[in-house]
Amino acid sequence: MKHPIRLCVKCGALLKCQEILAAGPFPCPICHTQLQAPSSYGRWLGLGSLLLAVAGFLCLGFTSLRLVWAVLLSWFPIDYLALQFVKYVVPPRIEIALGRRPLRQAVREIMGPAELNLRNKKRP
Repeated sequence: MKHPIRLCVKCGALLKCQEILAAGPFPCPICHTQLQAPSSYGRWLGLGSLLLAVAGFLCLGFTSLRLVWAVLLSWFPIDYLALQFVKYVVPPRIEIALGRRPLRQAVREIMGPAELNLRNKKRP
């Protein structure tokens, strides 16, 4: 089965599915730009894995408190597996990771480089 091609949004480098993280930022292998899948992708996977756990345990005959405990105990492993393997079937859209840089770097990008003038220009 041929997987859809995912490219870095900054340099256009080809991204392999193994390099893409469904939750959290990851670097581009060529330009090292921090990229990420949209946060909605992870939320949909979490919701889908929760519904899968509920449906699975309902089919197995779990009810009431046993159903709640079974879903709570199995949801994290199911969600982890979904985050690892669903990206091969339904790859996420790739975007530049925002809000992941230090405050000093963000201010420097907005304001430009600051000059420190230790001399008083009014004095000779």
